[in-house]
Amino acid sequence: MKTQNVLKFVFLFTFLFALQNTHSQKASKVELPATYDFDYIYKLKMTHKKGDVTLDYYLKQDAAYFGFDTAEMTKGNDDTKMFMVMDAELEVTAMFMEMMGKKIVQKTKLKASDFNTDNNDMSDYTFTEIESKTINGYECEGYVSENDKNKITFYITDDVPVSFNQVFGSNMKSLPKGFNADWMKKYAENGLMMEMIYEDKKKSKNNMTMECTGLEETDFSIDTSKYGSMLGAFGG
Repeated sequence: MKTQNVLKFVFLFTFLFALQNTHSQKASKVELPATYDFDYIYKLKMTHKKGDVTLDYYLKQDAAYFGFDTAEMTKGNDDTKMFMVMDAELEVTAMFMEMMGKKIVQKTKLKASDFNTDNNDMSDYTFTEIESKTINGYECEGYVSENDKNKITFYITDDVPVSFNQVFGSNMKSLPKGFNADWMKKYAENGLMMEMIYEDKKKSKNNMTMECTGLEETDFSIDTSKYGSMLGAFGG
C-alpha cells in the first residue's frame, strides 16, 4: 500500500465529517451509474480520549469507489438516513438521503487528487518494518512511520479481495527514510489497514487507535435511479 494512502486513510473519517460543511462545487450534471454495488463491509472502530466511534465503509473488488454509512452522523434523527459514495472515476461524491419520505441525491464535485496536496513530503519521517501479528484472522505486517512530532504504527494485510487503493492517487514528493520500494509493489493492488496507533508526541490528547473489527461480505447496492434532486423532491 502506498505510504501516503495509509496516512490519508487514517484521517479519512475527518474528511467525511468535514465534507458536510464544505462549499465544494455542485455536480448536478454528473450522470451516476445505474447502481453502486458492494461486496464487503469494512468495520472500523476508532478509540479516542473523547470516546469510541464505529464507522462502516462499503467496498467492492476492483472498483474505483467506496461507500460510507453515515449512521454515526444521524444519531437521534430517525427520520433521516444518509449513505455517501466517493467515486474517483467520476470525481464526484454522492450523498444519498432519505428524508420526509423522499429519496434525494446531492452530488458534489470532488477530485481524488484533492488528497494529493503539496504537503506530502515525508522526508523527515523514518519508516521501519516491525514484527507481524494476526488481526481478525488476517496475517498482518507491521510498520512504524515516525518523525519528531508523530509516531504512527500500522498493520496491513494483503490477504483480502478489496482495498481503498483504487480510489486514491499518488503524489509524494519524497519518501520516508528507510522506506523499501518493494513494499509499494506488494500492496499496490490489494492492501487493507487492520490497525493503526497514532501518537502525538506533543499533545497526548490527540492520540487515537483505529482497528478493523470486521470485514463482512454483503450484497448491498444503491439504485441511483430512485433518488432525485432536492429541487425536484421539494419543488423549491
